[in-house]
Amino acid sequence: MKHGKALIVGATGLIGQRLTAHLVQTGRWDLVGLCRNPDKPSPIPLVAVDLTDRDDCRRALAALHDVTHVFYTARFDHPEGVHESVDINAAMLRNVVDAADAACGALRHVHAVHGTKYYGHNLGPIPVPAHEDSPRATKVNFYFPQEDHLRSASAARSWTWSTSRPHIFCDDAPGTPRNLPLLIAVYATVLREAGEPLYFPGTEASFRARTQFTDLSMLSRAIEWASITPGCANQAFNVVNGDAPRWSELWPVFAGYFGLPVGPVRPARLAEMMAPRSAAWQAVVSRHALKATALERSVLWDYGDYVFRPEWDIVSDMSKARRHGFTEQLDSARQFTTLFDRMRAERVIP
Repeated sequence: MKHGKALIVGATGLIGQRLTAHLVQTGRWDLVGLCRNPDKPSPIPLVAVDLTDRDDCRRALAALHDVTHVFYTARFDHPEGVHESVDINAAMLRNVVDAADAACGALRHVHAVHGTKYYGHNLGPIPVPAHEDSPRATKVNFYFPQEDHLRSASAARSWTWSTSRPHIFCDDAPGTPRNLPLLIAVYATVLREAGEPLYFPGTEASFRARTQFTDLSMLSRAIEWASITPGCANQAFNVVNGDAPRWSELWPVFAGYFGLPVGPVRPARLAEMMAPRSAAWQAVVSRHALKATALERSVLWDYGDYVFRPEWDIVSDMSKARRHGFTEQLDSARQFTTLFDRMRAERVIP
């Protein structure tokens, strides 16, 4: 039995691709996607749209009157380390939701993917574990006006909303530079090529800090669950693997997988550290017949600096999702090695 017709906004992005794959696999949905440039192969029909343009959103959704669920996975492009535009991201979601509200007479639910920056962990230490009713961060980010618009727009309508709050995304999708498992794999491979141990590039304090991850396949299942479960209507849910390991616990796992000794903590800016090592990476690519990718384009090193830098614990509570029926959890160390295995099978890493 079909759940309805789902509109995936940002269908060619990392989360959008994984969500699409999951929903296609279930066979329970009719699907259509929105994206800026529908030139990538996709298992579902894609409609080109500029989400920042209100009129273009109305044009794109005018013919999608039978959409029942909107899955919003988009965000405005931004360089790593640059504050994401609150106004543009808020307008993008508002443009889609208002267009769907006007065009889709069968609309039942809108889900938006947010994140744990809702709690302000990126600004400094926060009380942990973070609960869904924990205070918003002191500095405004785009999650707040997006959530507020979902609340207000749905109040006088028959459709409901939900949001998910994942943390560091983990996936094996190729061609995605903001990808921590790939970054760690490339970093370890280059150090092994140079005969060096696996240094931790953060500080001693960050090495001991607890952190968390969100497997994107699990996130996709959680998005579907929150969107079709009546008891989840008009609520936010943390979606993380469920453990909170220290980097000091994960680092020996990574070193063992790539056949390296565990090195000492050696604070470094990864982009600066890796800049002279392009030739070494190309030698690895050639020797192992990997998919050709220049080192500077393979991963986003500044993203690694962002991930490894916090010197405080970042932990989200999953009790609310458990109480409402979503009971999945993952061992993060095993998640990483599984993703490394998949990347090896795809000839992305040796």
